[in-house]
Amino acid sequence: MTTQPLKQPRWAKKLSAHARLFGSVDANSDTNCTVIAAHPGDEIVGAGCLISKLANVSVVHVTDGARDLEVAKAAGFEDVASYAKARKQECVDALTLANVSEDRVIEFAARDTLACDCLSELTKQIAHHLQESRAEIVLTHPYEGGHPDHDATALATHAALKLMKLNGFKPPTLFEMALHPGNDDISKVTEFLPGAEGETTTLVLDQHATELKRRMLECLKSQQQSIKSSPLGYERFRLPPEYDFSAPPQEGKLHYENFDWAPRSEEWLARARNAMNDLFSARGARL
Repeated sequence: MTTQPLKQPRWAKKLSAHARLFGSVDANSDTNCTVIAAHPGDEIVGAGCLISKLANVSVVHVTDGARDLEVAKAAGFEDVASYAKARKQECVDALTLANVSEDRVIEFAARDTLACDCLSELTKQIAHHLQESRAEIVLTHPYEGGHPDHDATALATHAALKLMKLNGFKPPTLFEMALHPGNDDISKVTEFLPGAEGETTTLVLDQHATELKRRMLECLKSQQQSIKSSPLGYERFRLPPEYDFSAPPQEGKLHYENFDWAPRSEEWLARARNAMNDLFSARGARL
């Protein structure tokens, strides 16, 4: 007897990227997604429940999340390297609860708060990873002035997709997750900052999902002070607006400029413009 190969259901071919990411288990079971987070743990706070719904997901950490010795000691570590190592392992433990194995967690290990110093390199690293993983959907931070590393990750991701397209590859669909530091420079806020307009998708967690998210957050032992006030009941996402990375994301003083450790907007923009010129010059737009 001859058997015919199983055909993909019609709905799977017609569903939009939005439906495949936020729809039923059947809709997103085969969706290949990459989450690109500025710091280890950002993906847990901003999208932990969504990640748990996806069967084929990889996570990229752009920086090591270890800002300086003062922050490391405040978290209970003697040095920055030990703090960075712990943050990585905590995320691996949390992602394991969402069925993401350790080999699907990639570390680029840029210095925390200084991702803007290596934008060209980060862009090419992201482009190569997306090409090799064949990601269909990418989730990352918005460009909104909330944190310099979030903005750097947004620029590098957008530039990577542009670089892929210029080199003949179909870029994945891009979504953003809501997350920025609170006004106290400690808490993590799962909302988009005012400014860019766009329809927001809110993933409301049921009791089972809330419990899973709580367990994932508990794995981030070194970050408990910053996440203890983070809401458990929802996660917010949106399609990105059109960004001009040569201009500030907001008018006036940016959110991160309230923090002493952050660069000024003019410094960040100078690095961003240099990176875009380097990446997309006549000779530079190659993977």
